[in-house]
Amino acid sequence: MHYPPLTAQALRYLQQLQQRLNASGSERVKTHTKSVQDVLRWCTEHELVPANSLQLPQFSFDLPLLKAIAATQRQLQQACFQDEIQQQSRLDNALVHQQELKSLGPSPRQHRVLVKLNNPIQSTALPTITFTDIDWQQLPLSNYDALLVVENLDCFYQLERFNLALLYQQPLIIYRGDKLYSKGCKALKTFCFQQNKPILYFGDFDAKGVSIALNEDYSAILLPELTTLQQQASTAMLPNTQLSFIAGISEHTVAAAFLPYQQLLCQQLVGLRQQNMQSMRLKPISIR
Repeated sequence: MHYPPLTAQALRYLQQLQQRLNASGSERVKTHTKSVQDVLRWCTEHELVPANSLQLPQFSFDLPLLKAIAATQRQLQQACFQDEIQQQSRLDNALVHQQELKSLGPSPRQHRVLVKLNNPIQSTALPTITFTDIDWQQLPLSNYDALLVVENLDCFYQLERFNLALLYQQPLIIYRGDKLYSKGCKALKTFCFQQNKPILYFGDFDAKGVSIALNEDYSAILLPELTTLQQQASTAMLPNTQLSFIAGISEHTVAAAFLPYQQLLCQQLVGLRQQNMQSMRLKPISIR
């Protein structure tokens, strides 16, 4: 008879239970919770626990039972809670069991970022390759002296239309990301922050954009000279829906170089869209 394998929720429960039992040896639990019921029903079907276990108000788990559960799962080629199913890719998990668990393990795009190549690749069969989707863990990060994160996708794809006065020889340029790339961007930023690499933000000069720059791991934001910004910024480019960010921005202690920009935004309530920064000389302004 075919019995369905344990769900991802039940597998996570067993993983957490294993950690507790490694310290205590056994644990008595109430049987009315869904995960416990799922595990006990599966164990009953495979004759690992008495048939009346689900009817008891409480049940005692111990390490020998968990060992038997794991052995049965592997014998049936079902996902085993003792395996590193949360760290392995779906392809790797498929080599050890037949069960599909999309909610466990990294998603296919979890570590991927959209990169602008500093040196485009010439190809005879394709147009010049300027952008690539890649797992950031495969990048030679020691070759890059800074990370530049670009907010808007249209500006990212046409970055050559902006005059970026960067102070770095080999910056790694990526798209900040939507739901497809945001996780990879966040993980890469965390790594670069731990390696003390400068992390630059290039996006809209408005309440949302500045809030992102101040509250994440950015060390500087690309902006025009203050006089240029004062001439070009307008209230029309600071949406009313973003005014709730102003109080938080004004409370931030910022670097002296960014202080007049902070005051311009918070006191005059003006903004400048990234798209409108074309032709302006943009340089990193330290924010912390």
